[in-house]
Amino acid sequence: MKTVTGERFRLRLPRGARFALAFSGGRDSAVLFDLMKRAGADLFAVHVEHGIRGERSLADARFAQRFSEERGVECKLFRVSAPELARREKLTVEEAARKLRYEIFRGLVERGECDFVVLAHHADDQTETILMRILRGTGVRGLRGMSEVRSPYLRPLLSVSREEIDRYAREHGIPFVEDETNSDESYTRNFLRGELATLKERFPALNASFARLARNAAEADDLIEKLTPFPETEDGEAKVPASVFESPAVAKRAMARACAALGAVQDVEDRHYAAVIGLVGSGNGKRVSLSHGVTAHLDGGYVVFSNRVFKKQEDEIPFDGSVPFEGMGIRAESVPPEQAREEGALYIDADAIPEGAVLRKRREGDRITKFGGGSKSFGDFLTDRKFPLRKRDDITVCAVGGEILFAAGVEISDRVKITPNTKHAIKITEDKDVR
Repeated sequence: MKTVTGERFRLRLPRGARFALAFSGGRDSAVLFDLMKRAGADLFAVHVEHGIRGERSLADARFAQRFSEERGVECKLFRVSAPELARREKLTVEEAARKLRYEIFRGLVERGECDFVVLAHHADDQTETILMRILRGTGVRGLRGMSEVRSPYLRPLLSVSREEIDRYAREHGIPFVEDETNSDESYTRNFLRGELATLKERFPALNASFARLARNAAEADDLIEKLTPFPETEDGEAKVPASVFESPAVAKRAMARACAALGAVQDVEDRHYAAVIGLVGSGNGKRVSLSHGVTAHLDGGYVVFSNRVFKKQEDEIPFDGSVPFEGMGIRAESVPPEQAREEGALYIDADAIPEGAVLRKRREGDRITKFGGGSKSFGDFLTDRKFPLRKRDDITVCAVGGEILFAAGVEISDRVKITPNTKHAIKITEDKDVR
């Protein structure tokens, strides 16, 4: 640990390491730059120009370089296009910018240009982060917030408030740039920042309270991590002892590990946890579908997770609206109901899918309730649509018994249509590569 003599801040930095400082040129990173320089840290600055704010963004890059050079520190400048990545991968511009930024940071570490990347997140950032996660319905892990040390990232100001950083900048005359988008409350974080400023007037210890919540959550999360066994993996399956599911907290972590072992690394939703926990005691052979094409079934004393391609004779896959999903020739993903209008896709109300729905190929005797009402033989419906006979056996349908809810690339039933009351919409597209 190094101490900045005569100052209020103590920087917890590993000795003998080389640091890359994520330097936007804003107040927080400028103050951290000054503190690290005073501490004699071996550092260089990293500025990422995201291609978002035009000339203002370019001016910030020039400021970052000038600020660094005046203090005898190298500044590595990277230019990327967050808007382009956002369009390509269907991300928000903020998400795309963060993804590109962290790819650069990881590259610096992997190439051996630095040992650690230092970030200027502070106590107010921590409070905002935890609150945003709470509003999104996070679990215990999300309540941990950001870590001061999570190699290769260091956040030495995480216990320092925004007010203290502002005071330091004023007292030492540290120049910085102000990102004008920070005042745009159309961004969730900026809106919450304004609301939290009001709350802090009434509750001055707000940051301390959230920091305590983060510590308590970290302790609980560490215990869950310790109690949760890793799944047994073999032949494309991940097995977890059924006894694990006696504790919901441990069961959720075990499920997450099993899904990750199968390549499904995104979070599993609460309804998936409830469905899998419900398998225990329901008898062998029962199966539920999760996200990313993963299924879970009870087999003896184990809950077995699998994403293996189903054999031809296994011509049904349970479908309860869990997304994203790929299989049986379709791709299903969640979309906002108001955006359910792209041509070439079908859109259904996720909450209208009844229990027992499965994906399968069409069968003789199937019927569909036409969009707008009126039941009809699916064969006759296809004839009316002049759908080629040679292609009919390849149609993937979602059905309950003989009632078709949707036929991929063809039509949806009136029973699952989008309405003004729809809260969760699913976009259905054909995908020849996942049959």
